[in-house]
Amino acid sequence: MSTAPGTKLGGHPGWCQDPEWPDCSGCGKPMHHLLTVESSEADSVSWLTWPPVEDRCVDYEGSGLRLGDLGGVYLFECRTCPGRPYEDRFDSL
Repeated sequence: MSTAPGTKLGGHPGWCQDPEWPDCSGCGKPMHHLLTVESSEADSVSWLTWPPVEDRCVDYEGSGLRLGDLGGVYLFECRTCPGRPYEDRFDSL
């Protein structure tokens, strides 16, 4: 199983460090991954990035975004509990 790196909605987090999957404080069940904001995006020279097929001809100039030490921010939600509680996690290279 693999993950597609980059900023995305849904899917699976591409952890840089050991995973810290949160449990909901209301029901105790594992929360669902909602959003990943990565520090860097696809480019034409890096083997650490993965552009979608549709974007392989795009010339990426980069956003200049840097989160800590090139890590990511992950947002999780509980789809069961009222109010859809959420938690965040942050990791870095």
